[in-house]
Amino acid sequence: MTRRLVAAIAAVLAAGALSLGGVAPAIAAPDEITVTVPEFVEVPPSPGVGTTITNAQLRWGLNTEAGAGAFAGGCNFLSAGRAGDAGSARVWGAGDGLYAARAGSVRIEKPNAAGEWVPASFDSRCLDPQGRAVTTSSVTRASGNTVVIDGGIGSVRADGGIDLRWSGSFTVVFYGGMTYWSVTDPVLTIDASGAGRLVGTASGWGTSMDDTTKWEKLPDQSIVLAEVRRVDSSGGAGFSVVPEYLGVAVSDGQAPRTAQNEAYWGSFPQSFVDYQSRTGQRAYWLTSGGVRDPAKPATALTVSYDASAPVTAPAAGGGGAQAAGATPSNPVRRAPAVASPLEVPSVPSLPIVATTALTTVPSPRGLVPDAATAMSPLVVPLLGTAAALGLSIIAVLGLMQLLPWQRRAIP
Repeated sequence: MTRRLVAAIAAVLAAGALSLGGVAPAIAAPDEITVTVPEFVEVPPSPGVGTTITNAQLRWGLNTEAGAGAFAGGCNFLSAGRAGDAGSARVWGAGDGLYAARAGSVRIEKPNAAGEWVPASFDSRCLDPQGRAVTTSSVTRASGNTVVIDGGIGSVRADGGIDLRWSGSFTVVFYGGMTYWSVTDPVLTIDASGAGRLVGTASGWGTSMDDTTKWEKLPDQSIVLAEVRRVDSSGGAGFSVVPEYLGVAVSDGQAPRTAQNEAYWGSFPQSFVDYQSRTGQRAYWLTSGGVRDPAKPATALTVSYDASAPVTAPAAGGGGAQAAGATPSNPVRRAPAVASPLEVPSVPSLPIVATTALTTVPSPRGLVPDAATAMSPLVVPLLGTAAALGLSIIAVLGLMQLLPWQRRAIP
């Protein structure tokens, strides 16, 4: 075997080892070329890879009004699970089996006088932390109850974005049970800038403040529960953020913004309040001009990446962090009309479904249809043919001097 052949074989073996991802030993022929493979260099993870979350906790009381006194039925409150059919717009009783303080991974908690979170109960649902009954005469005295859901899964991406989802349901009960609706399987999606939304499937029964005899099963509907901005996930354990409400404008039912109400003027997302038009609660999720308006702004939403070591949640009650502040600096802005996802990665295998806004009355068609929509596709060519035939007849009559204006008087 010649030296030239040995060198060629060595080069081929080295190239084969490189193509298979292995590490080739140095091969050398006497007095010929030595081939050396570079040391293995670890490739850094891709930008989309972050921290996997397996037991996240979601804590939220929606707004102060969801734990305040009601003009009928005693109070408004939260219940764990998806409540069944009460059969009519009526106040819940202790033995109805509709209220639950815990259901699977979902539980309802409220603060006590020491500021500690304790389990809620049917008996304590209308009491504030000091044990006093909540009342409509105060927009700050409320139970402070919150829904807590453990077991959230997802990830915190390397770019700071967050994708989390929870399994379970909770029910929002107003007027002691005369109107209520439920949320199932909330999904949180936040982009790298800290903007995002919490979406869930709403369900329940519809009634009306003007007609409490009305009682109908509502369709399940994906709605935006909360829009959030400026979420800071750099702390490593979780975050608390007050969802958008101040300055948010929606269509229908919202009172004008004035110097008197600008400190608390706003609304929950459009798809949220549209659904409440069906439940009978719409006026309690936006500024309606009522005396309860200061209690309607969204309260802080808290997410902990490990439910066994939750981050400290802000104190509940008092109309929310936004209502307690000075005149809002944020401008009036239109809330999204549908529960469409932000342009950020969705949670794997559970995308946020885009939905159209609910309407209670079908869009009417005009009594007189447009000309373009009223004509059949065959009408236009038939009209053209008829016009051409008419012109031909006129031309022939003209040649025969038979048109009325061509006739001469006979002498």
